[in-house]
Amino acid sequence: MRARSLLSGQSSVEFLVALPVLILLLFGIIQFALIYQARATLNHATMLAARAGAVNNGSKTAMRAALARGLTPLFAAKPTDGGYTEAWTEARTKETLPTLATLTVLNPTRAAFADFAQARLDGKAGRELPNDTLNYRNTAPGGSSRISIQDANLLHLRVTYCYRLIVPVLDRVIHATVNALSSSDSSLSANGMSDPFGTNGARTRPNCVNPLARGERRIEIRSEAFVRMQTPFYDSNL
Repeated sequence: MRARSLLSGQSSVEFLVALPVLILLLFGIIQFALIYQARATLNHATMLAARAGAVNNGSKTAMRAALARGLTPLFAAKPTDGGYTEAWTEARTKETLPTLATLTVLNPTRAAFADFAQARLDGKAGRELPNDTLNYRNTAPGGSSRISIQDANLLHLRVTYCYRLIVPVLDRVIHATVNALSSSDSSLSANGMSDPFGTNGARTRPNCVNPLARGERRIEIRSEAFVRMQTPFYDSNL
């Protein structure tokens, strides 16, 4: 009986030692699954934004509206029409905040406009990249951009989104690790793994700061998309 009691006590101690590790492992699986889901959603939203830009002369307004529609699932909480409307409204509001969603057009560039731009065919002020009969145009690279007119009509879009970490404990660890490794600005960096929980009283500041809720911990996730322009890109949208 005494030996059995000792074995039972040993098992209890081993369970108590292993329990925190198992909990962290479970929380980690949940949080990284949510990050993966957010990345897949961002990839789709970025493609929607690029398509909107391709058919709207590179309009940032059209691209941001499409990006908000694509990010709506990240804010959905109710499986109803009203819930979708609320999620879309929240996505549209938060997507417009520069610290949460940054939309950057990497191509075409001003150098491409210097090489190939012409007056707008609709008669309005400004210049545009010609988009018609690309198969018959000269494929020689421009002197400034070093790319052809065909490549200049490839819309290259990059979106950086600040994703909110929501799993307890893991949000602090992941946020501290990512920001300590990625931040080049010491004023925005987290404490890092040397002090992931801020036990020394130092204030942790995230790279992605939500002006509406500064207590949130967010990390950057990025996505890029390439789409051939279906309309002339206007210089006013650079």
